[in-house]
Amino acid sequence: MPRLLHIVLLIAIGSFLVACSAEQPAEMQAETGSVNDHVTFYGVGKVARFRQNMDSTLEDMGPVFFSEIFIAAGGEVTDAEVRFSEPSGELRKLEYRYSESDEIGDVMYLSGIAESNEAMEAEFPTGAYEFTFSTPSGDVVDSVVSFGGGDFPTQPVIILEQGDERIAFDTVDPNEELIITWPPFTQGDADPNGILDDLIFVAIDSCAVEDIVHSGRPFEKDDYLTFRAERYVVPGGTLLPGQTYVMYVEHALLPHTQQDYGMPAFATFAASTYMDFTTTGETDPSYCVSPSN
Repeated sequence: MPRLLHIVLLIAIGSFLVACSAEQPAEMQAETGSVNDHVTFYGVGKVARFRQNMDSTLEDMGPVFFSEIFIAAGGEVTDAEVRFSEPSGELRKLEYRYSESDEIGDVMYLSGIAESNEAMEAEFPTGAYEFTFSTPSGDVVDSVVSFGGGDFPTQPVIILEQGDERIAFDTVDPNEELIITWPPFTQGDADPNGILDDLIFVAIDSCAVEDIVHSGRPFEKDDYLTFRAERYVVPGGTLLPGQTYVMYVEHALLPHTQQDYGMPAFATFAASTYMDFTTTGETDPSYCVSPSN
């Protein structure tokens, strides 16, 4: 090959490689991003569940365990699994759950129900749980979330108010503002790590739409409720007349919070109180009425 042609070819090849290398980082950055672009937070929890009767007495429904990865808007999570605490060390997969609600996002989810705290401890022991999952921007491997030395808080008691008065659970006027309140969450506290304070959740479900009212999850909604909240207000016109709704109020303690892979993660012990209530007025026959338990 003539020396001049050889030099021209080398220059051309070099220019091509320089052009490719200049474009590559931008393309890779667009494709990879960061893991926390796909996940808002993740963690494990145990919830003591109670049902509140019309006379405000409570019945124990048994505890529930959950392991969740909360997917960010537009995010993607695959191959999610969690390794249980010893002595079992069992590895279980998390399944995708689509959210029908505009208030809360999709999750990767694993849950289990037990008849008692003893049965819960046997199947879902209090200890460290290791999360592993994949996103288009990278993987999380063996991220440990621990329950530490936490315990369940006192279960909340639900109180409904309208017109500055406490009302019966079967006399809710759907046209008026509904105030949902509870005794103070005195066991709640600020997070010494400054990541996430103890929480309160309020949700109302209908027979047709999941979570038509939800106070919001942290890192997804700015006005989510912490232990400092004393009430939650449902605007008039949100609920339909002549319907039976299922609601809950949850108080959640976070004994362990952390930042890992650039994302918040925590363990929680919570107490949830479920209750049915009914709105006054005529029922729309085209809208289903959930049965009262």
